[in-house]
Amino acid sequence: MKKISVFLVTLLMLLSISAPALHAQDDISGSPFEKDMRSLIDKEIMQGFEDGTYRPKAEVTRAQFTAFITRALDLPVTEEVITELQSLDPTSFSDVDSGRWYYPYILVANNEGLIQGYPGGTFKPNEKISRQNMAVIMMNAAKSKGIVTETEPLTFKDNGKIRSYAKEAVQILTGLEIINGKVINGGSYFAPSDLTTRGETAAVINRLLKVLNPPEEKYNYSVATLGKDKEPVIHKSYKTYDQAVSNASSGQVVLKGNSVAWIKDGKAVSNTFTSIYKDKNLSSSLTYFTSGVEVKLLDLTENYAKVQLADTVGYVAQEDINLVPSSMIEGRSYYYAKNGDLYHYKYNTSLKSGSSYVYGKAPSFMREGRKYYSYNGNTFLNENGSKAGDAYQYFNRLPLYSDTSYTAEQLDNFIAAEQPNSPLIGTGDDFKKAEKLHGTNALYLMAHAIHESNWGKSRIAQDKNNLFGIGARDGTPYESAYSYKNFETGILEAAEDFIVPGYFENTWKSYGAHLGNKSSGMNVYYASDPYWGQKIAGHMYRADKYLSKKYGVKSELGASPLAETLKPDTNVRTSARTSAGKIYSLGKAGSTVQILDTVNTSSEGTWYEVTTKDYESGKTGVKPVDHGKGFVYSHNGRYGTNLEKLNIAE
Repeated sequence: MKKISVFLVTLLMLLSISAPALHAQDDISGSPFEKDMRSLIDKEIMQGFEDGTYRPKAEVTRAQFTAFITRALDLPVTEEVITELQSLDPTSFSDVDSGRWYYPYILVANNEGLIQGYPGGTFKPNEKISRQNMAVIMMNAAKSKGIVTETEPLTFKDNGKIRSYAKEAVQILTGLEIINGKVINGGSYFAPSDLTTRGETAAVINRLLKVLNPPEEKYNYSVATLGKDKEPVIHKSYKTYDQAVSNASSGQVVLKGNSVAWIKDGKAVSNTFTSIYKDKNLSSSLTYFTSGVEVKLLDLTENYAKVQLADTVGYVAQEDINLVPSSMIEGRSYYYAKNGDLYHYKYNTSLKSGSSYVYGKAPSFMREGRKYYSYNGNTFLNENGSKAGDAYQYFNRLPLYSDTSYTAEQLDNFIAAEQPNSPLIGTGDDFKKAEKLHGTNALYLMAHAIHESNWGKSRIAQDKNNLFGIGARDGTPYESAYSYKNFETGILEAAEDFIVPGYFENTWKSYGAHLGNKSSGMNVYYASDPYWGQKIAGHMYRADKYLSKKYGVKSELGASPLAETLKPDTNVRTSARTSAGKIYSLGKAGSTVQILDTVNTSSEGTWYEVTTKDYESGKTGVKPVDHGKGFVYSHNGRYGTNLEKLNIAE
């Protein structure tokens, strides 16, 4: 039996598809690495210089190599991701300036576990990269995709010169034939301290991509046994996926080439920007999410996996997830209660560590010191898999066209209390103005800006007065982000032009005017982070908790009951009867209403008086409109049941 090494870690990765191109004569022509360099240039992994050259013999810095591998793995370098990482670790490396071109690449690669720094907290971005340091980064990239390879003893004549931290990497990459030795005076040397050129870099990255996406082989599938701290063993190879699966016994897995393709028990974690599709043909997208997200695994085939994220059940491409058998699980994300608050601990598989944020009020059924698991943030399981209870978070499901009672001064006081040096101090009046003019809750809008701009400290916020990442695209978030005259203009235009008409109204992006998750609310199509809505709700919860205590006013938490629609196109009418005029309709099932009163009628069942939108969106923009009282039919009538009250954690 053949012994192998397996790596089951998570990484963001998108497959780049480029059409072949014709190339004019340039300084790559005739180079030993011409084919590799042209391949990376066509995929926009490697770029040329301003004078039109590509310089295949030029040595590569650590920052440049980090950018190359980040692009090769198509890690999303977005404003959303950058701001999130800044809020978790704003310092990063002491010698990596946030204003330099390479900053976002280093920030993202560091979070994914691809790169490490030096003692003292430096990265040395401008230092030329050695072959052994390049090998470590390449090994980490291979680990991220669960690559399996034979382990071979090193036979280089200069093995003793390879530093201890790089020996495993060199062994793995030479086994995978990604990095080769050098022939010097008839002997094979690794030359660990030699510097790496742009041509050599193109060659090793191209080989890595071929390992990650290998061609079909005669016997492509194999049954193996995996275990922590043990070298897994391959038992037998098969021609087809189905043959391998049918011959895998309890505790075994199926490998396709270098990756785990089937498990009986375990977890699935996204390894790229992933779409969940409605059908098995992967042709109709329901939503999307970033890498490192654990999803509930429902079924597996050779080409797709059936999964659940939040309450959305659909299909993802097999290649977009890492399958981790139970025997290899080292950590998981979970929820826990502390001092009456609900926290969400997010486990990062790449770094084998995690971080927590406050989501809201801890449900009464939770006990401190225990872990609870949930795929949707409202149905919780105990550690033994039994159901602990259901509870929704008020601010996560609150209709965001409702008003907040907190004043501009009070909003500013919360910001100052949390972040005394935040540039957002003084914007409370702007958020309240957006509430009045464009119908979006000022407490929510402030929390949204806090999350997206890292309390107003992000580069886009500082340089472009853009607090919401409006216009920022993958790869060029800073360059493509919109610029505004000042914070006030940025806040008002974001509310009027993007947030309200795009996510509060009945558009393809709108799944209800609440924060929500990947099944309902803004989060379905606003952000790739499936917990984006939970994090903003957490800011609202903490602000409400602080301000209600400081000013001795009633907390807005649980101020009114909430209910969700069970059917699409639920009408809001001027009175509690079906013949009354329709004000507007709630487009998607799962939209939330805020209940102000209950109206029981003898002929048409139970209705709820609800908070109505106080704006109107049209060709001339979003303007304030008083719709007056609004009523929605709920139940006990001939129309069935339209609404279901939500059990709110209070």
